[in-house]
Amino acid sequence: MNARDAQNIKQEGLADELGMSVRQYRTWETARQAIPRIRLDDLAQALHLDEVGRRQLYRLTGHLVALPGALSGNERLLALTERWANVHIRRQTDPACLTDGAWNVVAANDSYFRLFKAVTPHELNHPTVNTMRWVLFHPDAPHMLGGWHDSWMLPALSQFALAFQNNQADPQLRRFREEIARYQHLEEAYLRKVPDLLAQPTEYPADEDGVVREILVGAEGYASVLLTTAIPSHASDHGFRAVTMSIADRGGVSGPDPYDATAARQHSHHGW
Repeated sequence: MNARDAQNIKQEGLADELGMSVRQYRTWETARQAIPRIRLDDLAQALHLDEVGRRQLYRLTGHLVALPGALSGNERLLALTERWANVHIRRQTDPACLTDGAWNVVAANDSYFRLFKAVTPHELNHPTVNTMRWVLFHPDAPHMLGGWHDSWMLPALSQFALAFQNNQADPQLRRFREEIARYQHLEEAYLRKVPDLLAQPTEYPADEDGVVREILVGAEGYASVLLTTAIPSHASDHGFRAVTMSIADRGGVSGPDPYDATAARQHSHHGW
């Protein structure tokens, strides 16, 4: 296992920390036996993985990341969502992810992880952890997401505003609102721009299906990507949504947002 080798951890030591025999552990590492979902967090901790690494472990073993809060004990929802993600997320060749009602990434495919491989690690704001936090709070976002202010940040704030006005008691959404207020440029946009956007006769704040935006694709430069969305019917009441990012055109011209440097400085003031 690459993670174990990177940490210079022996199989014997890892097996001992997990409370199992070396023989049993080897059946996990050689994929002769599936790793039980309930042991994945134990394994991630023993391997000293950060949050992104923990989610990669779930992905590589074909499991969903644990659902948050009250949904964590909903085994039927978990089973249905896992089957849905295996077909609609993991089999996609384009980058794709599935998020819950608070934009936590519960499933993503290999292409999605490769697309964001160079993003600076962060336990909360990485795009493989939470897509809303990535767009709003990560200092890499204004550079990687072409036309960040108008094309990514304002639509994200609009989506958040719609969710928050319908469920202001949700603790995760309340934390989002408190964090937005810490950044002057986000708070001003939230209070001044977003109400105007939501008042317009357009569906884009609530649904990104069919929108084309620009994103930095490794050393290849900026590319236009078509965002398509799908909502699993079994989880629609919980706000689950899948987004696929398909390359529509390479050689995008907008590049990093002029707001890039200012936003990054304001983010760094809060340790992001």
